[in-house]
Amino acid sequence: MRVFDTERQEWGGSRRERLFHPDQYLDVRRQKVVRQKTAIVLAVAGLTFGVWALAWKDEPEPYRNFTAARSDTEKGSSDGSGDGSGGGSPSAEPSAALPAGYEPWQDDEGFRVALPTGWERDSRSSQFGIDVVDYRSPDGTRRLQVFQLMETSPYESLQVAQVEAQKLDGYEAVSLQEVPGGEGQAAEHEYRADEIAGEQGGGTRHVIDHRFEAADGERYALVAYGSDADGPDDERELVDTALRWFCPPGTQCDTPAG
Repeated sequence: MRVFDTERQEWGGSRRERLFHPDQYLDVRRQKVVRQKTAIVLAVAGLTFGVWALAWKDEPEPYRNFTAARSDTEKGSSDGSGDGSGGGSPSAEPSAALPAGYEPWQDDEGFRVALPTGWERDSRSSQFGIDVVDYRSPDGTRRLQVFQLMETSPYESLQVAQVEAQKLDGYEAVSLQEVPGGEGQAAEHEYRADEIAGEQGGGTRHVIDHRFEAADGERYALVAYGSDADGPDDERELVDTALRWFCPPGTQCDTPAG
């Protein structure tokens, strides 16, 4: 009988057929042994597959992170105008530590702050640490900015920033000093300027730039911008409230007391 050799693409004679089907040319006793060995192999393979299938069926489903739908107010306070994505959500029940009209906010960058209800979020990438995150009032006249510092000292970081701030039209320093009394190092730069990039509305702007060491040992900045015409109290409240509620990424923090 001739067989076709697929490797060489040619027909072979009976000798080659023996190479392709050696079991057909064994004696009866050896054929019986071959069949027994084949049956054992098939049985073991079937048992292995059955155990694997049973174990696979009992595995738990992959973890799914379900996020509850937000109300229109929550969407307005978290959707960023930069990338169109959400930026976080209210993180806890309001407490006595919050001024009227404020809410705690858990940002997608991992940190927690507190800010006025209904503010809009925007973000952009940073050369160091977390993204630079901006929260703006609906009318665009007030802003809270959050970012991470590259410098190892808050005061050193502010000294570098002041060099650039002095180039602003109408720059007037109110104070530049270290802030004692906190758990880590902190410093603050308060100033006024007639024109600040990214700010809306005319007139002189009032800025409080607070930089500090957080509970994770990293350094961050909370910068409040607003109109100087209505006084400094609203920017002070914005920075102080955000600082009191600030919790860095990957850190468990208690809810501030009233």
